[in-house]
Amino acid sequence: MKLAFILLLATLTLVPCVIGQDSWPDAERAELLHGVESLPKSGLPGPVAIWGRNAFPVIAAASNGNPEAALCAASEFGKGRAVIYGHPNYLKSNGSVGVLLLNAVRWTSAVERPLIGCKEVNLGAFLEAQGLESEVIDGPLLGKTLNRYDVVIADVQNLTDEAEGQAVQNYIKRGGGFIAAMTGWAFDQTSGGKTLNLAHGLRKALMPIGIAFTTESNAFAANELSHFEPRGELPALLNASEAIAAMKDHREGSSMLTAQDLAQATSAIQIAIATQPPEETAFQTAVMSAFSEGDQSVPTEQDPLTQADHTDARIRLGMETRVLRLALGGEVSAHAAAAVFPGLAPTDAPRVTKEIEIDPNVPGWRSTGLWLNAGDPLEVAVTADIVDKGYSIRIGCHTDTLYHLESWSRAPDITRSVSIVEEVTHTASAFGGLIYIDVPTSAAGGQPFTVTIGEAVEAPLFVLGETTDAEWNSTLKKHPAPWAELACDKLILSCPTENARKVRNPTQLMTFWDNVVASQDDIANQTAERKRPERIVTDVQISAGYMHSGYPIMVPTSASDEMLTFTRLKFPGWGFYHEIGHNHQRDTFTFDGAGEVTNNVIVLYCYEAVLGKDWLIGHTALTEEERRDNIREIQQSSDKWQTWKNDPFLALTTYIQLVQAFGWESWRAYLHSFADESFGPIPQSDDQTRDQFLIRYSKISQRNLGPFFDFWGIPVSEEAKQAVSYFDVWMPEGL
Repeated sequence: MKLAFILLLATLTLVPCVIGQDSWPDAERAELLHGVESLPKSGLPGPVAIWGRNAFPVIAAASNGNPEAALCAASEFGKGRAVIYGHPNYLKSNGSVGVLLLNAVRWTSAVERPLIGCKEVNLGAFLEAQGLESEVIDGPLLGKTLNRYDVVIADVQNLTDEAEGQAVQNYIKRGGGFIAAMTGWAFDQTSGGKTLNLAHGLRKALMPIGIAFTTESNAFAANELSHFEPRGELPALLNASEAIAAMKDHREGSSMLTAQDLAQATSAIQIAIATQPPEETAFQTAVMSAFSEGDQSVPTEQDPLTQADHTDARIRLGMETRVLRLALGGEVSAHAAAAVFPGLAPTDAPRVTKEIEIDPNVPGWRSTGLWLNAGDPLEVAVTADIVDKGYSIRIGCHTDTLYHLESWSRAPDITRSVSIVEEVTHTASAFGGLIYIDVPTSAAGGQPFTVTIGEAVEAPLFVLGETTDAEWNSTLKKHPAPWAELACDKLILSCPTENARKVRNPTQLMTFWDNVVASQDDIANQTAERKRPERIVTDVQISAGYMHSGYPIMVPTSASDEMLTFTRLKFPGWGFYHEIGHNHQRDTFTFDGAGEVTNNVIVLYCYEAVLGKDWLIGHTALTEEERRDNIREIQQSSDKWQTWKNDPFLALTTYIQLVQAFGWESWRAYLHSFADESFGPIPQSDDQTRDQFLIRYSKISQRNLGPFFDFWGIPVSEEAKQAVSYFDVWMPEGL
C-alpha cells in the first residue's frame, strides 16, 4: 500500500481553494443565516466535511475543548448550489430550524418562486404557509423527476442507489438547488450493516462538490453543547483544502499557525478524509501530496503520536488507516503498526481451514477461534442462501476509533467489516485480528448453517459448557494467535493471549461472569430481552474514559489480569460491573443526572447476589463516613438539584437509603414495574420519569416518599406528590 502511494505522488498537486482569499463565504453565510437564532442540538448530529473550492461552513461549533466542526455546510457547483446538514431533524419547520431551511431554499433557488420537491420530509403545510409551492417525491431521485423542481429537499438516510447520486450531481450542476440531511454515523445501522463510504448513493456524487456526510459521531457528543449559535464569521480552516494549504505554508515558513490553528486544520482534514471512498479522489491525492514524507508511523504506549508534536504523521497515519480499511478485495499490505498492536502470530504458525456453525438466532459477533495476521489473505465461503442477507465478516475486536484524541498509543482505526455478498469472499486486513461472523438481527428465525473459513491461525477460545478446563490447559490456550477469548452464554472476554494463558480454571471464571450478567438481567427484568452475550474487550487505548460501555464494553489491557481473576479472596472490581450496568440502564428509570447512578445501584446488587459480600464494600466513596458527608452536603446546598446531578456518589446515597430501608426486593419491584400495566403508562420524558420514580417506589414501599425526594432535591410535580399523599410519610432515621 505504501508503494502504491509513493508511485502516485509524482503526479499529485494540491487542490486549490479560494476560501479565506476574499469575503465571499461570509456574504453567502450571512444570507443563509439571516434571521436565524440559536439552533437546538437535536438528536446526536454528526459533523459534515468540507473541502471544495466553493464550499463553506454555515453552522459550526466546538465542544469539550475540541476544534470546531460543521453541522451545516453549503457549496456552489456548476450552475447550482447545495446545502447539507448532519442530522435529518434540521429539515423541519420549528423555530430557527425553519428559518434556516427557508433561507437555504432561497439561496439554492435560481428563481424567485421555486417549485420544491420534498423527499422523505413532511414540509408541505409549512412551505405553503410561506407562499411556496411544493410536491411530495414518491419515487427515486432520477433525472426526469429532479428536473421538474427548482429545489429538492431530501432526507437521504436511506439513499443507496448510485444512479440517484449521479442524477443529483447532474441536477445541481445544471442549476438545481439541493438541500439534504442524514445521520452519517448511523448509516451502518439503518442500512443493515453497510458502510457509508462504500454504499451510500451520494458517496461519489458529492466528491466534486466538496461537501459530504461523515461517519463521525464525537464532534457534538458533549452534554454541555445544547445549542448551535449562528455566527457570521467562522474559521476558514474548517475547509480542509484551506487547512492543507495553510499547513503547507506553515511548514515552509511562509506563514505561522498557532497551536489552536494547527488543531483546527488537522481536525478538518481528518473529518474530510473520513468521507472518502476507497477509489482515488482529488482530495485524497492532495492529502498524500502534502503529507507523504516519512515512513509509516508506529505509535506505542511508550511513544504515542501527539497532536502537538506529530501533526503530519497523524494526518498521514489517519489517511492510511481510512484508505486501508475500505480497500476492496484481498490485496492489502500489512501496516507497520500492526506488529505492535494488535500484534502478529508467528509467521510459521500453522494455517488451518475450519467449518464454523452459525446460529442465526444469536445476533452480533460469532467468535470463530481464528486469527488473521495483518496482510494475510482470508477466504470465507457460505451457501447461496446466506449471500446478501446482512451477514458480514469482522476482522478485529478493537472497534474504538481514536481520531478525535490528542494522543494515539495505537493506530486510530484497526478493524474491518466486510459484507458477505458472494458465496466466496476474499478479503484481508492491514492490521489483522480475531475473526468473527457478524449475524444481523434480521436473521432471527433461520436455521443454523456452516461457514468455511480458510488459511487462518488458531486462537485460544474457551466456551463454557463446550470445552473443559483440561482441554484449555493442555491444548487450547497454547494456540499461537496473540489474542484469546473466554466465553459463556452471557459474556465473552477478549484479551491478549499472554494474559489468558494464566487462567487455569476457566470454568469457574466464566461461571462467575455468567452469574454477574444473569444477576443484572434478573434485577433489571431483562432476562427475556437477552439475545446475545455481552462482550468485554481490552485495548491499549480506548476512545473515552478509563472504561466505557457498549458492544463491546472497552477496558484497558492493563486490567486484563483483574478481569480474569476470580478466587475466594480476589475478584474483578467495580468498573467491570459498572459498565455492564450501563448496558442494563433504560430511560424508564434513568433520568438526567442519574446516568452514572442507576447503573451503580445494579452494581451494588452484584456484590449482594453474586459475590455474597457486603454490598457497600465495592467502592471507597461508599463508606459510612462518605455517605454522612453526602447528607451534610445536600443539607447545606443552595441548589440541591444541581448538587445531586453533579455528584454521582452523592446521588447514589439516595438509592442506598431506599434499599437499606425497603430491601433489594423493592428495587427489583421498581424496575419490574415498567412491565406491569397496573402501574400506569411508561414515562415519556424526564419529568415523567422522576414523577414515576416517586409514585412507583411509594406504592411498592407503601410509604409517602415525597418529603424524602424534597430532602434530596429531586424535582417532582405536585400531582405526583398528591398521588402518594395517602401513604404514611417516611424519612430515614436521622434526617
